[in-house]
Amino acid sequence: MKFARAIPLIALLTCLSPQSAKAHGDATIPLYVAADGEDFGRCSDASEPCRSLAYALRQAGKGSQIRVAAGSYSIDDTEDLFLLISGMVNISGGYERANAFKVVGDGETVLTGVPAEYRQLLLDRGLQIVVDRKAIDGPRSADANRLMAVHQKLQKGAVSGPCIGGMTDSLPCSNVDLLAHIPLDQVSAGPAGGNDVWGFTDLNSGREYVVAGYNIGTGVFDITDPSDPVEVGFVDGQNAAWRDLKVYQHYDTVAGRWRAYAYVTTDGSSDGLFVIDMSDLPHSVRRLSYNSQFSRAHNVYGSSADFSTGIPLTENPRLIIAGSNIGSGQFRAYSLANPAAPAFVNGSSVPNTLPNTNDPSYMHDAASLLITDSRKDTQCVNATDYCELLLDFNEQNIEIWDITDSSDPRWLNPGMPQYANRGYVHSGWWSEDRQFMFVHDELDEQQSRLNTTLRVFSIADLTAPTMVGQWTGPTTAIDHNGFVRGNRYYMSNYSRGLTILDISNPAAPVTAGRLDTYPFSDQQGFVGAWGVYPFFLSGTVAVSDINSGLYLAADRSRNNSPGGMLAFSAASFSTTEGLPATLQVSRDGSATGAVSVGVEVVHATADANDYALNTTQLSWADGDSTPRSISVAAAADGVDENNEFLLVRLVRPNGGASLGNRHTAHVHISDPAAPATVRLFATEVNVGERGFGKAVVVVQRLGDTTSAISVDFAPGTATATPDVDYTGANSGSLTWAAGDGNPQWLEFDISDDGNVEGDEYFELEFGNVSGGSIAGDAVVRIGISDGTGVNNAPAAIVASSITVAENSTVTLDGSQSNDTDGDALTYAWQQISGPAVTLTSTQTASTQFTAPSVASDALLQFRLTVSDPGGLSASATVSVTVTNNSGGGSGGSGGGAAGGVLLLAAIALLRRRRTTRTDGV
Repeated sequence: MKFARAIPLIALLTCLSPQSAKAHGDATIPLYVAADGEDFGRCSDASEPCRSLAYALRQAGKGSQIRVAAGSYSIDDTEDLFLLISGMVNISGGYERANAFKVVGDGETVLTGVPAEYRQLLLDRGLQIVVDRKAIDGPRSADANRLMAVHQKLQKGAVSGPCIGGMTDSLPCSNVDLLAHIPLDQVSAGPAGGNDVWGFTDLNSGREYVVAGYNIGTGVFDITDPSDPVEVGFVDGQNAAWRDLKVYQHYDTVAGRWRAYAYVTTDGSSDGLFVIDMSDLPHSVRRLSYNSQFSRAHNVYGSSADFSTGIPLTENPRLIIAGSNIGSGQFRAYSLANPAAPAFVNGSSVPNTLPNTNDPSYMHDAASLLITDSRKDTQCVNATDYCELLLDFNEQNIEIWDITDSSDPRWLNPGMPQYANRGYVHSGWWSEDRQFMFVHDELDEQQSRLNTTLRVFSIADLTAPTMVGQWTGPTTAIDHNGFVRGNRYYMSNYSRGLTILDISNPAAPVTAGRLDTYPFSDQQGFVGAWGVYPFFLSGTVAVSDINSGLYLAADRSRNNSPGGMLAFSAASFSTTEGLPATLQVSRDGSATGAVSVGVEVVHATADANDYALNTTQLSWADGDSTPRSISVAAAADGVDENNEFLLVRLVRPNGGASLGNRHTAHVHISDPAAPATVRLFATEVNVGERGFGKAVVVVQRLGDTTSAISVDFAPGTATATPDVDYTGANSGSLTWAAGDGNPQWLEFDISDDGNVEGDEYFELEFGNVSGGSIAGDAVVRIGISDGTGVNNAPAAIVASSITVAENSTVTLDGSQSNDTDGDALTYAWQQISGPAVTLTSTQTASTQFTAPSVASDALLQFRLTVSDPGGLSASATVSVTVTNNSGGGSGGSGGGAAGGVLLLAAIALLRRRRTTRTDGV
């Protein structure tokens, strides 16, 4: 009987591309409800609808559509009433089940439990109401109206403030303050929903940035002042629910500066891999032209990269691509030797099925860590002085791979860890002692009727992880993603928002704090907090919410730690070669109990030969709060070189202590005879009256940083008028204390005066240096463009790859290309490789051609260039694979694979009883 039901599924899948398998929460896939249905599964099969609206709403995400057949349905819950009237979920009625919910018939969809005041609103959606006792329940109606008021407020932005009495503005909280909220309506591109989030600290300036995913692209925000975040730029993409993003930053020795890149993958569209150059920060970002090897992927991860800065931890940093449309979606590694154009590492992609199994090797999410203890020699295969592990969360299991040699990945745990009530193995992270792994299952709460459940595994034996504990939450909200900093676990908990756990005992986490970014419900559902990023050096925590945008928060759960808070006394320390730098660490707050903290080093421009560390752990006895010191002895190499620096980080606090915000310090090393200087990072800054609206002048220290230094600045020539065209101090001084080698900056807010005028400028002159001199130019010129703004380059948007059958009509669609300035675009199509074809038009947004007859599969490539009236342009490349019909090509146009591969995938799906992929990263 089971096999008989499988036949039509296999037949269907052989006709579809892998992109046809969409996830829950995808607004493009309707959910179905009928009075004679059954509350089971995803509600996405019109032939097997769910029975109740309440159940269907638990499967929905923001913007999902629910089609309700004629019949009678009860609305029993206040949250369901709120979702019904708010429009966050599109619910419509009157459908005929007999016609697969494609037709609205004569039958009525009747709802009970709905107050009469919403009659007309729902009637317009094909929903009738019958007022019963529940409907005239005054408090229930008032609760729904209260939720509506909160919903409308969050569209405009929550007001920042401390958590007092369990609330900050309209958000429930505990030990977490709200620093800022950027609602969806305040993002320039006007997205309808949010998804993942990441961040980094720009080492050129010391400023902090959030990189946030949205349904129509990626936004970059300057959060250096977390109470006043500002959008720097937005990179458009195709409309899709799932985006994932990571950041890589490396030092350009030729230019003497850092360069940063964001990498963005999209699932549910054909954007491929986006590469965003962030080297022009603090004023702009731009997408680079990159010919993506794949058209879609669920996740991107930066292995061997520091999570706070994106700088490499080894000599071989790579991107890990998960869940792409290549093969079965197994992980693929890409070299970052040229970070502007990641290159596939041959041999890095594991087989379509796991060794000695029939299980597909699809990867959904990933995490990586470096092992340097004895396990690298006894349990790894390719270890050198370290073993790099890749944690592979692949829906059904957790696989651990040795990827030290990324061209030869080795699977370490064929005896994969199992646990009760497994639903969908989604993602996870690891403890700072590298002994534990925290695992998120995205469907166990729904399928097994559990409260939020986070499972903890010991990875003391990498070949056989074992479950040693779990955390169970107070509600049924689904856990999504989580990350560790110190002894805190920061988790995006969907409808419950941000949850913070104390993992001082990793096997038995306890709740430490929360910020509820979805204050309408704590029930199961794919709404609310999607992602969290807790690695900013300032301690700011970023949370991305599907429904209401980006939140910045402060974790106060550590303030009352029984063992106190451990932190560096300064953000920067300095020394010269041949001498030690002494870093002071304080124990603030309580001094109860014996505590300790580990010490780790992240190489920036220095390497292991440039220093010696005197300790890897600091300890305090019970009652002892005297500062401790770390000595970093700088090696005298006798080489005339630029300043070097490294990051020293506190990790693994024990004994009831926690990490303070200043858990990372910069250590600067200069040559013995190097003079003390300051340098302008850029001598020309150009900004517009609109857009980012800030001019940032960055001033760096060079040479000897062990002593104090100051430099004065004053206005120079100008056509711009202070307090009219810009505001900010144009005279004064910048001062660095002894040992402070970090950059400083001046900020100017640019005013849009509404006048049509020519470009203006003002200059700042630097001089009168006390304790050193100026290196290079001493004048910076700030140019201000009129209110029409700096002309921003347009965005060229086209599917990165498609597969078609020979002799079929192929459409190349660039209509989603756009210009943030609103300028009209011109289009130019060009074939750049493959058998020659004739395009119907080369100067329109979309064009067509007839796929040629081919003896075997052939690759054709086309470039779309879009240009604005100001002369700026952007290009995107699309790869078209033309399949030979006799070879069983797909015959479609959507990034597909051969029918035989899909048939195998279908069998695998059935064997594993896999329903759909899940939302998120």
